[in-house]
Amino acid sequence: MLKSYMVIEPQRFNRIHMNHLSPIYKFYHHQLKDASSDQEAADLTKDFCFSYTHTKLEDQLAVLEFLYMNDYFEELTTALQWSHLHPDIVTLYRIVLERKTVPLTEKDLRELEQIRFEHPSLQCIHLFLLVYAHFDMKKYAGMDKYTDEIHAALFKINEPLFHYYMKLRFDELTFHHYWKTNSLILAKKFAYKYIQTGLAPRKRATMHHNLALCHAFEDYSSAIHYATKALQISEDHDLTASAREIKHHTIPFLSAYHQRPERIYTHDPVEQAHLAISRGDVDTGIEILTSLERLSSFQESYLGLATKDVAMLRNAKERFIKENGDYFFAQLPENYIKRIVKIV
Repeated sequence: MLKSYMVIEPQRFNRIHMNHLSPIYKFYHHQLKDASSDQEAADLTKDFCFSYTHTKLEDQLAVLEFLYMNDYFEELTTALQWSHLHPDIVTLYRIVLERKTVPLTEKDLRELEQIRFEHPSLQCIHLFLLVYAHFDMKKYAGMDKYTDEIHAALFKINEPLFHYYMKLRFDELTFHHYWKTNSLILAKKFAYKYIQTGLAPRKRATMHHNLALCHAFEDYSSAIHYATKALQISEDHDLTASAREIKHHTIPFLSAYHQRPERIYTHDPVEQAHLAISRGDVDTGIEILTSLERLSSFQESYLGLATKDVAMLRNAKERFIKENGDYFFAQLPENYIKRIVKIV
């Protein structure tokens, strides 16, 4: 495996147009070589971001993208108040940050489509926001029309740290595109690539978690392996919400689906129902699920399995596709239909 400082270095064919080394790239590169851990290197670099005024557009982008991709969101909020920042950068990164709590909408997409940028680095983050808008609206195939433009913009970026993070964004988005459109061989290819280059713990935990779900329907051992790895990273770095999601949702889901519910416990009543059905305690599962006000596609799938209601399962499959644009998890009710038919 490449050492961390090597990961952020531009590949040979990209070095031709990498004619600007930002101060933060040089500092971070040095810290990744000498610090006792990647986290210490990131923390020292975060402090360096605030040590002097960054006047060049490339330097400003490298700083803000570093803060965002390493989960320094409070510091990014502070940095966006710097008076010397280029106004286009402020516009784009306010959207990047706000999207963490409020998904982009059709209206946002239309407004983004009206904006144009000349600088390749600004073009790149703008293109990613257009893709994020489609993803937020569950339109995962929406990435297709931007891929060529993203490739062209990536090739023109002249600063290595910003380029590195844009490549990470591209790999992550491409993974989700292929995963949700159920092209798993390609999805896994980009996930493995991302894991080898993503330095921030939250991002490594998230991608291992996603890989666990990617294996959900085909290989229990692989799915649990990646879920356990994601849990370990989350616990090691105090990512409480991530650890809770894996413990109480993902591992119970995988275990119930593969009918291995022994010694699995969860606080989540929906996955309690799923596990009960897997154990053969169908009445408990039905009681929990029918007490809910409105069933999600997952919950409808569990209830359809418990009641052996093929029509309900077909409806759940249609909802996965129409409501969520999710062809991957649409396999869940489809597989439960096959299980019911086989039993009957």
